[in-house]
Amino acid sequence: MSSISKKDDEFRKEVKEGNLWRVIFKVCLPLALYSYLTQLFNVLDTIMASGISSSAVSTVVYMVQLQHIVLALGTGLAVGSAILISHAYGKGDSEEIKSINSTSLSIAMLLSLVIAAIIPFTASILRAARTPEIFIQEGTLYFSITLIGIIIQFYNTIYISNERCRGRSRKILFINLSAVAVKLALTALFVYVLKLDIVSIALASLISYLFIFAFAISSFKRKDDPFAFSIRYIKGFGLMKKILKLSFPSMVEKIAFSYGKASVNNMAANYGSDIVGAAGISNNMSGLLTGIQTGFQDGGVSIQGQLYGSGDLERTIKAYRHMQLVIALIGLVGFFIMNILKSPIAYLFSISRTGYDENFHQIICEIFTYELLGCLLLSFAYASFSILLALGRTKTVLFINFARVFIFRLPVIYFFQTFTNLSYIAVGYTMAISNSSIGILAFILAELSIKSEKKAFYKKV
Repeated sequence: MSSISKKDDEFRKEVKEGNLWRVIFKVCLPLALYSYLTQLFNVLDTIMASGISSSAVSTVVYMVQLQHIVLALGTGLAVGSAILISHAYGKGDSEEIKSINSTSLSIAMLLSLVIAAIIPFTASILRAARTPEIFIQEGTLYFSITLIGIIIQFYNTIYISNERCRGRSRKILFINLSAVAVKLALTALFVYVLKLDIVSIALASLISYLFIFAFAISSFKRKDDPFAFSIRYIKGFGLMKKILKLSFPSMVEKIAFSYGKASVNNMAANYGSDIVGAAGISNNMSGLLTGIQTGFQDGGVSIQGQLYGSGDLERTIKAYRHMQLVIALIGLVGFFIMNILKSPIAYLFSISRTGYDENFHQIICEIFTYELLGCLLLSFAYASFSILLALGRTKTVLFINFARVFIFRLPVIYFFQTFTNLSYIAVGYTMAISNSSIGILAFILAELSIKSEKKAFYKKV
């Protein structure tokens, strides 16, 4: 028999009764710091790839979106599992927590077998995804190793979401930053000392994933813990269906979003392969801002999910209002800071083994200027996603991100390429339009969802 620990019970009580500002910053600040530093290390990682060559960084940037398409299966599963676990955690039901966690891990095992089976056919898959041949030649082995890493990440994402639900933000920060430090050190060794190619970057990532995996395995094996794995607690089709019902929209949303990004990269390649790299670098740079907001979003989902699971709708909405204000302020301050830092950061990406590329530096800055402009309204999307996911409205999040790619992004860049004489700056315009539009749409749908929840709640009362 598993039971919720005294420490977990104290955290549940603090979320339900404590000062909301204190709870939000206690849970979200370490997650935001972790997310920011992870993005910072991603920037440094990309700088190292650009140190090989501009074609190398373009290959890595392109492959990352394909990687996210496959990884979406695991992250989507973790989202559905985390929503149900946070609701059960809010109720204090340890048996339900263990059943959900064990069943989710069993689904992850099945997904792992599927991914393992496609690794031998990596080159064919890349061609089927309409990957430019130049990227296939340089990135096939890189992507094969990445697929192995994705299998490990399936379990890591479930483990991290469990720790987040328990309010163990500092532990998440320590583990992930240690893993990122391992990855960064290995990448620097492989690229700058041993002068290896991009395959070494994939190997460094895989080793860092295994570092987190060791903690995950230790957690899943722990006895008398509701978050441990037990074959006996794997439930049948009923619970699997419930998990997948929440997870599937998130999987589809993440797959569609990454596929859309890959499609945009395909269209950006019409302006030259270097534009793909510049657009990806711009996205990494904006991640230094949006990464912080993502950390608050993730923490907000856990806090609001627990409150919703405990039946306190009023406090759930109050927590969301707090989150709106915090994330909007982060977006506003970050906008001005990143505008000041854009040229120095872009300069670092413009230096390779062949020297400084002034033209590449200029392209990065121009695209980033417009992408950053769109981040102002995009702030509302991160706050909105926190409440929508906490309420279990994964289909709404699916619709929002589907619209982001297939209404506000792909048609827009197609329009610019077909009906205007704009050069690569069309990529920047597209990012500004899609990010701004999605912030507005997410805000509207979040407010409508809250109104619907209130109506249903007071009808029961």
